[in-house]
Amino acid sequence: MGDSPLSVKVEPTHLGEHLAGREFVYLITNNGERSHVVALRPDLNNDIARFANTGRTPLANVAANSSVTLTWPPCDSTQTHEHAKYSVVADGVATIVGDELLVSITNAVLHRPA
Repeated sequence: MGDSPLSVKVEPTHLGEHLAGREFVYLITNNGERSHVVALRPDLNNDIARFANTGRTPLANVAANSSVTLTWPPCDSTQTHEHAKYSVVADGVATIVGDELLVSITNAVLHRPA
């Protein structure tokens, strides 16, 4: 890592290009008082992440506060691409569609440990 930047901006529509080797994402929601974290496997289409089977708490939190954060942890040691040791962190606005959450990603970065 050495001289590599701490964070690298990613265009939301290009997010999928940086997710190879990342098994799941942490969906972080907040109801205004407490945060809730759940590990899920979304379907990603450009800058929209679709989550099924989130459970009740994320749905209730999004009903109270539509701002969410998505965090993909670094890749496992089998991945050797340039940003494998970076986490992918994205902010978005979530909407409830039936029992699913759709997250419109508004900004994203690759972020490595300091």
